[in-house]
Parts: sequence; structure tokens; C-alpha cells
Amino acid sequence: MIYRGFIIMGLLVLAGCTANQSLSTGSVEPVGADAPTGHGLHYYLPKTAIQVEMIAEKRIQKVGPFYRFAQRFLNISDVITEDKEEWQIVGAKIHTVGVPDKAKLFRVNTSGAPSMAALNLTPEGVLKGLNWSGSTHSAEKTTPLMQEKVIEKDDVNFRDAPLTEEQLIKSSTAAMAEEVAKEIYHLREMRHAVISGEVTVGGSLEAALDEMARLEEAYLALFTGKVKTQRVSRFYDYVPGPEKSINTVLLRFSAQNGFLDHMDVSGTPVYLEVEVGEELPSEDFLALEDEKSPNRRGLAYNVPALARVKIIDRTLLLNSGEVYLAQYGQLLRLPANLLDAPNVGVELDPATGALKRIFYK
Repeated sequence: MIYRGFIIMGLLVLAGCTANQSLSTGSVEPVGADAPTGHGLHYYLPKTAIQVEMIAEKRIQKVGPFYRFAQRFLNISDVITEDKEEWQIVGAKIHTVGVPDKAKLFRVNTSGAPSMAALNLTPEGVLKGLNWSGSTHSAEKTTPLMQEKVIEKDDVNFRDAPLTEEQLIKSSTAAMAEEVAKEIYHLREMRHAVISGEVTVGGSLEAALDEMARLEEAYLALFTGKVKTQRVSRFYDYVPGPEKSINTVLLRFSAQNGFLDHMDVSGTPVYLEVEVGEELPSEDFLALEDEKSPNRRGLAYNVPALARVKIIDRTLLLNSGEVYLAQYGQLLRLPANLLDAPNVGVELDPATGALKRIFYK
């Protein structure tokens, strides 16, 4: 009797497990529209956008007000003699980011608590995983929320040179320049005296020497002029397709005005070249499914195709690299019953929709 009791209890447990398995299921169906048509869990698979970060350097040089007297009073001949503002491209970086593919919208239907019920999405609704909360910084957009302020001519000035009343009341520019030159020599003599120990200073010796150096540099700039440079980045997103070979003007660039729109012919072109490698078979397996297809419930994911990308400034190659592009690849499914259990996790690449790993929690 005891043995029969154990058998009955065992059968009840197995029946309970079977019941739980039958209740804990999930399925994924194409919506057939570019936006959700009703309530439920939805996700997009991505198209891959090529994001190009263009890096340029802006250089502003400004003439010092006493540049004509640099040789006369300081014996300096290497001075700036004209104001100038110029831009130069110094580099380019290639990234990929995912954007929702409106032709690949799916609805998830679940019963119980399968892993498929725990969707992890980007803010745009692109699937990045199931039952998973890891970081995907490498595939997130790197575009800054606000563009950095670019320096202008007015940002380069000589207001850091503290001119005294005696220097300012001189009747001519030459006399003012001579007074400032005397102050420069005086600062040098003071620094020599402090370093040699002839003069002692209260407080920090290092701070005193730093202040003398700062003042001398500010006064010297009145003769030699000033140069200020800034590195500036701009981001350009391009979604390739449907052509396999692409050569397009991404932007234009001017030595005088920097980054320009790709239609502004006052600048020279910067090209984006894309060459898709061996394209994967384009057969749409999901479109061939019917009600009897054994894997119709499985999670849909992308198998991206490999492409070669080049960034070219006129004829100069700035950067090149290989990237994976979702829109030239295949659309497949995971096994239907893989995600019925609640402890299975899936990680996808949100830039391509490719399967990265399957794990158990």
C-alpha cells in the first residue's frame, strides 16, 4: 500500500509538471504592419545603420595688438601677422546602430511564464534580449544629446593680460608696447631672483612661479598672437539598401566653414562606400510557414551579412572596416519549445538582430 501510494504521488507530480509545461508556452507571429495593431507584446528586429563619426579640428589664430613691435622690443620675429580661421579633417570612426525595421514587427503571445514573456527592448522597441538585463553600450547610439559649442573668433582674445593704468595711458601703441615689454623683462628678472634664492616669497614658491609664468605668457601673446584649436565631432547615420554596392556623398567639408550638408557644393565631398560581401540566401522562411510548420512558434531573429565600409575624403581613405548589416541577411527562428521554460535567457545584438548567446539563469 505504501509503495502504491508513492507511485500515485509520483504520477501526480509528473502530471503537474506536464500541465505546467503545456501552460507555459510562447509564440511569435509577424504582424504584417509597420506598427502594432492591437494590445500585446511587440518587438521590432532592426535594420543596421552605419554611423560615421567625423572628427575635425578647428584652428583660430589671432594677431596680437603689439605684433609690429615684437622684433623691436623683444627680439622676436616668429609672430602671427594675420587673423585666420580654418578647419581640417583629422579622422573618422565607423559604428553600427540598430533602427526599427518596420517590415519586421512581431507580436509575442504567451501562456504561463515562459522566457518569451520577458522581453528586453531598446527605447525604439528593438529586441535586444529575452529574460536578460545586461548592457549593450557597444551597439547604442553614440550621438551626444547636445552638440558641443564650437569656438569662434571672439573666444580668442587678450583679456587675460592685466594692463596697468600706467601702460594704458600711454599716448601711442608703440609706447604701450614698450611698457608691456618692460613688464615682461621685469617678470623674468623676478623669476630668476626667486629661483636663485636672492628673493624669498611668502606662501608657496611653486604657486608664485606659476603666476609669474602665466603673466609672462599673457603679456607675450600681445606681441606673438594667440592660437586656439578644438576637436569637433559630427555624427552621420546612413541606412544602406537595397543595393549591394553603394557610393554616396555622406557630407561635404570646407576648410573655411567646416562640416556642410551633402548638397552644399561650396565644400568638397566625403564619400561613404559600402560593398556587401556574399549575400545570404534571400529566401523568406517565415513567409513559407503554414499552420502545420513545426517551428512556427519560435523567436524570430536575423542572420546579418558581412559588408566592407570605406570613408573617403575626396581621394584620401580616412577609415575602412567590416560591419554586419541586418537588411542583407536572413530571417530565421529559434526552436519553438526552447523558450517555454522560464529560466532560459537570450541575448541579441540590437544593431543587427543577430543571436549572440543562449544561456540558463
